[in-house]
Amino acid sequence: MITFKKNIISLALTGALLGGFSLTAKAQQADAVTRAQDQVDVTPAELNNFANAFVEVQTVNQTVKQKMMTVITEEGLEVERFNSIQKAKMNPEVPVEASEEELKKHGAIVTKLQEMQPLLVAQMKEVIENHNLSFDRYREVAMALQQSKDLQKRFQNVMSQKQTNSEG
Repeated sequence: MITFKKNIISLALTGALLGGFSLTAKAQQADAVTRAQDQVDVTPAELNNFANAFVEVQTVNQTVKQKMMTVITEEGLEVERFNSIQKAKMNPEVPVEASEEELKKHGAIVTKLQEMQPLLVAQMKEVIENHNLSFDRYREVAMALQQSKDLQKRFQNVMSQKQTNSEG
């Protein structure tokens, strides 16, 4: 269950991750959380569409992570080092302990990731919309999954059934 919830959180926030450098994405994410808390009404058909999209989004998410890691290493930083600099830069209370050269590389990486963002977001939206869900509704359902144990159980049942069907 912990792995399941971690995956949901990770994938639900993929849109925010891809837009992590913009305030608009964070505001949209906050709106999605608020809507998810207010309304957890997900039909069985919609949950099935979400589950299908979820599986495909996982694949896209892995590809995106790989591309991001490639950009980071090609610019000359270890992924772990990039993440620690990024985390420090995102938190004004944490001092950024990095050399000028590391900060330069970090800046170049952030720029490249920002340039990749529109294509990656479009790719994610296309995958989700191919399963009869809007990008916003996908995120709302994903956020609702974090809040509702009942919805989590329903989702797990749908996923188990898909796995059973694909094995049989």
